[in-house]
Amino acid sequence: MSTIAQISTPLGSGGIAIVRISGDDALSIGRSLFYCKKLVYNDITPRLLYLGDFKLDDATEKCMMVYFKSPYSYTGEDVVEFQIHGGEYLATKVLDKILEKGAVLAKNGEFSKRAFLNGKMSLDEAEATIDMINATSDAELKASSRLAHGKLFDEIKKIQDELKDSLANLEVALDYPEHDDETKSEEIVKNILKNALNRLKKLDETHESGEKIKFGIDVAIVGKPNVGKSSILNALLNEDRAIVTDIKGTTRDTLKETVNYKGLKINFIDTAGIRESDDVVEKIGVEKSKKSIEESDIVLFVLDSSEEMDKEDKQLENFIDPKKIIYVLNKSDKNQKLYIDGAIYVSAKENININSIFDEILKKTKLDKINYSELQITNRRHHNALKEAIKEIEAILKENVMTLDIFDIQIKKIWKKLGEITGETANEAIIDEIFSKFCLGK
Repeated sequence: MSTIAQISTPLGSGGIAIVRISGDDALSIGRSLFYCKKLVYNDITPRLLYLGDFKLDDATEKCMMVYFKSPYSYTGEDVVEFQIHGGEYLATKVLDKILEKGAVLAKNGEFSKRAFLNGKMSLDEAEATIDMINATSDAELKASSRLAHGKLFDEIKKIQDELKDSLANLEVALDYPEHDDETKSEEIVKNILKNALNRLKKLDETHESGEKIKFGIDVAIVGKPNVGKSSILNALLNEDRAIVTDIKGTTRDTLKETVNYKGLKINFIDTAGIRESDDVVEKIGVEKSKKSIEESDIVLFVLDSSEEMDKEDKQLENFIDPKKIIYVLNKSDKNQKLYIDGAIYVSAKENININSIFDEILKKTKLDKINYSELQITNRRHHNALKEAIKEIEAILKENVMTLDIFDIQIKKIWKKLGEITGETANEAIIDEIFSKFCLGK
C-alpha cells in the first residue's frame, strides 16, 4: 500500500498541530525533511520525541518528530508524526512538503482503516471510537469506551469459538459416519447453540437502553393549551427557551431541547396544545404533537392541578400509551382540585419539585440503575446482526429433524453473521462506509 499523510488536528490556530505519515516510506520521507543533531536515522529510538528543524522551501520550522515502528503503531505500519506550531497555513505547508516526497493524501478515516486491516482494531472497536469522539454525555462516553476497549469483540469471539467447536464435531461426524452416533452429535451441537442463544439474547436486550444512552430519551410534553407546558420546559432547561403567554395556542410548533441529567441525555419536545381549532397553522402544530406522542419514549401529561380534569383532558389521556405516561400536575402553588395517585405535583412558576420529573423519567425508562460495567449495545448495525443470528439459532432449535450437513451449513451462516459485527466477515462496502465517518487524519 502507498504511504499516506494528513493533518491529524483540527485546522485553525492552536498550541500545536500534528501531521501524520503512515506506510513503508514514512521514515525515509521524515528523515529527508527533518534535521536533528542528536538523531542518527540508522539508530532511531521509536516512541522518543526528537527536537529539530523541519525544512520548508524558504524557512525552517522548529518542531518535534516521533517515530512508531511497525507493528507497534496505531495503523500497524511505520508511522512518523510531526508536532509543529498550531497554524493552519504552517500545517498545510508541512503537509505539502511531505506529499512532494511521495506520500499520498489520506482520505477520511484511512489511518483507522489501515489499523483495522492490519489487525490493530476490530470493526466494532472502530465504530465505538467514532462514538467516543462524538459523545455528548457521560453515559454515552462510558458505554462507547467499553466497546472501544474490545468488550463486545471478546464476547462475540467466545461465542464464535464455541460455534467452531460445534462445526468440528459435525464435520467429524460427516467424514466418519461409521464411528459417530448422529443423535449424540446433534444433542451436543444443540446444547452449544442454546448456550450461544442465551448469551446473544442477553447482549441484545441491552440495545433498548443502549439506544437511549446514545441518542437520548425522547420526552414529549403534552396537554391542553395553557396548562403550563412551555413554562415547565423553561423550568427543566433553567432558561426562557419557549414563549409563555396567557393566550391559548401560543405554541404552534414542536420545540426540541436537550438536557444532560446524571450523565444521560433527555430530549424534551414541547408540543402545541391539542384541541379542536379552525386555525390552519395551529392544526399543523396539533398533528405534529400527536406524532411526537407516538414516537416519544416518555410523555409528560401536563394538567392544571387547580382544576378538575375535563372532557378534553380525558380525550388526550386516552390517546397516550399508559406505559409511557407520567402525570405532571402543574400550578401546585394554587388551591388543589385535582389528585392523581403517582402524579408529580410541580409549580413551574415557583420552580417547585422540577427535579422530580427528571428522576421519574429515568425510573420509567429503567435507566436509573444502569450498570455501566456491563456491555451496552448502542449501535444499530450490531443490533441487527445480533437479531439475525438469534433468529437463525431459534429456527434451528425448532427443527425436530435436521440432517448433519444442513446443521453444518446453518451454523456457518450464524458464525458469518456474528463476524459482521467484528469485521471478520463484513463486506467491503460496509467497511468503507464506517471509516468514511471518521474525520481527516484519524
